[in-house]
Amino acid sequence: MIKLAMMCTDEASQARLQDCLRGETDISVIGSMVIQNILHESERGLAFMNKMVKLSPHVAILDQDILRETAALSMPVVIEYMQKLSFTRTIVIGERFHEQDIVAMMKGNARGFFLIDHLDPEKIVKCIRVVARGEIWLSGDLIGRVCDELIRECGRKGIVKSPTSDQLNKMKTISRREKEILALVSESMTNEEIAQKLFLSAKTVKTHVRNIFEKTNIRNRTEAALLYTRYRQETMN
Repeated sequence: MIKLAMMCTDEASQARLQDCLRGETDISVIGSMVIQNILHESERGLAFMNKMVKLSPHVAILDQDILRETAALSMPVVIEYMQKLSFTRTIVIGERFHEQDIVAMMKGNARGFFLIDHLDPEKIVKCIRVVARGEIWLSGDLIGRVCDELIRECGRKGIVKSPTSDQLNKMKTISRREKEILALVSESMTNEEIAQKLFLSAKTVKTHVRNIFEKTNIRNRTEAALLYTRYRQETMN
């Protein structure tokens, strides 16, 4: 059972999230709060955060504005509660995101980012499950921007290799099925989830993934996602 906490800035967003979760038997909302102005309602907000520390949710959904206002009020308070909730993975919802802000939040315990106008019930439920596993979820239109920022940062630090022109050319050598699987890998899907979606065995998917890695000279699923994103950008231009 995934224990979930939510903190929104308006009742409409809270209601939309609750509607999305209705009927999901593996997700339990253990706390939910609307706080419209953290500067004026800081005591309520801190009381809620203290409650969350005690309940230790697996995933917390927080509005981006709450994070910004709390940081403006007291950055040490934000750091203190992030440390106390270090085992809680966070999904941040907002009207817009800057890719550099997303990368910065990912260095903490933020693992999911959802544009509030795109609260599709099926996708938010999947996002919660993906984040609960410790993986990262991005709204579709954020993927390219964030991947570009990660490529720049990871390339500077040598964490992962940026896709090379040779690797992009090698995308021509992989089959239609392999491209289909690579696209799903870039969406943070596991081999088992891909197998279920494509009506294949997990063993077959694993073989395809291994072949993709060998053909394109990539080392892990992160580089696979970066390569596919760059490939899509190249083919769409």
